[in-house]
Amino acid sequence: MKKIILSIKTQLIITFIAISSIIIFVVTYFNFISNVDQEKNSFIQNSIIQANLLADFSVSPLVFSDKEGAKENLDKLKNDTNIQRVIIFDNNQNIFAQYNPHKLENPSDIKYQEISLDDKNNGFLSYGILKISVPLKHKDEIYGILYLEKSTKIITKLLKKVFKDVIVFTLILLIIIYFICIFLSNYLLKPILFLAKSAEEIATTQNYSTRVEYNSRNEIGSLYKAFNKLLKDTESLTNNLEEKVNIRTKELNLKTQELELSLDNLKKTQQQLIESEKMSALGNLVSGIAHEVNTPLGNAITSSSIIEKETSLLIKEFENGTLKRSSMETKLDILSKSAKLLNKTLNYASDLIKSFKQISIDQVTNDIRIFEISHYIEDVFLTNHNKLKLIPVKVQIESESDIMIKTSPGVIAQIFNNLIQNSIIHGFENLEYDAKIYVFLKTQEEYLIIDYIDNGVGINEDIKKKIFEPFVTTKRNAGGTGLGLNIVYNLIYQKLKGSIDVISEKNLGTKFTIKIPLIYSAEGKK
Repeated sequence: MKKIILSIKTQLIITFIAISSIIIFVVTYFNFISNVDQEKNSFIQNSIIQANLLADFSVSPLVFSDKEGAKENLDKLKNDTNIQRVIIFDNNQNIFAQYNPHKLENPSDIKYQEISLDDKNNGFLSYGILKISVPLKHKDEIYGILYLEKSTKIITKLLKKVFKDVIVFTLILLIIIYFICIFLSNYLLKPILFLAKSAEEIATTQNYSTRVEYNSRNEIGSLYKAFNKLLKDTESLTNNLEEKVNIRTKELNLKTQELELSLDNLKKTQQQLIESEKMSALGNLVSGIAHEVNTPLGNAITSSSIIEKETSLLIKEFENGTLKRSSMETKLDILSKSAKLLNKTLNYASDLIKSFKQISIDQVTNDIRIFEISHYIEDVFLTNHNKLKLIPVKVQIESESDIMIKTSPGVIAQIFNNLIQNSIIHGFENLEYDAKIYVFLKTQEEYLIIDYIDNGVGINEDIKKKIFEPFVTTKRNAGGTGLGLNIVYNLIYQKLKGSIDVISEKNLGTKFTIKIPLIYSAEGKK
């Protein structure tokens, strides 16, 4: 469904007319109801007076049994077309005399004094027949009853005329209000709408030399002055913007190139660590570089993100023509500080990496050979015995048979060293029950399936999805590097062409499932 968008002028007119219509309707409604009640009550009171007068004139003929006199009095009612009939009853409910031009059926069970409206709802503002009965008394003695029926068409006709007049008056008033709203909206909104249109044109053409005029000292005049001042400042800033942007862009390009070069060096260094070191060498190296390298590297990445973000925002504001002096100065200051911090941290990180390269152990090759996997894994656990006995940890390795595999034993050792280190540092910290590690080995078609399970504290949900990412660790301030599981992930996927999955629940331990080919292939299988 297409959304209908109304202009502010149309909204203002509709609002004024709606409010005015509601007020007029409420006032007219209550005024009309008041007139209806007033006319209705006035008609009933006049009819009661008329009935009482007729009763006074009818007592004497009834007392002296003068039917001719009574009939003569009733015949005088012919001039009143509203009277339907008048009947004089004696005390025995017998008709003494009557005026009944419409030959209506005689009523029964007439009370001495009663007033009622026989409302038959025959139409709009129709009240039916007014029925009045009054006693015929003389000196407090009742001789009979006068019964009067009178049509209410006269008040219906009058009220319908009043209703038509009210409708006509309301329509005329709404038309007047409509033209008043148009006049007021043009008077009040015309300068604002003109200013909005001018702003759209300037935003499209980027002609900041344009000025708008409005000769008034009210709030709209102040708005025009502020808009002109903004145009003037923007024009001044735009004139010098291109040159400043070119200078800053060159500086940023140089810093970006230096950043990319440093990041490439870091990536190459990380790749070398993943591809060429055994876990024994990597453990010693990581324990030394974890805290020192991680902090400047994090600062470098943060500075790079800030530079990229602020540069994008600066260019976007410049292209859109919304760049302000204050915004530009703020962004340039941020870029300058970020570039300085980036340069400082990358130089520091570069020096650290060079230093640790010099003191790292010799790199060993990862030869491909055939070996029995369960025995080899036992040897890996044996090399970590000194670490495991400090907790202590019970290790259980089970295999469905003697499984021969053709792959790189150095990579397998590196994977298990990292998993063991992960269990010791993260899984078994402050453990209140006996620590255990289970390794289950089985074959599945052309693959080896390895289940590595510890009964440690498990992995928090907020970090579980990121555990294989580099530098993700919960032990940042306790010597953790965040490289261990990332190295495991890369060794399995890149070196061995396999896969790894993790299942973990808090306080219920962690399970890593590793799937690698039984026969190593440099290309791997899909």
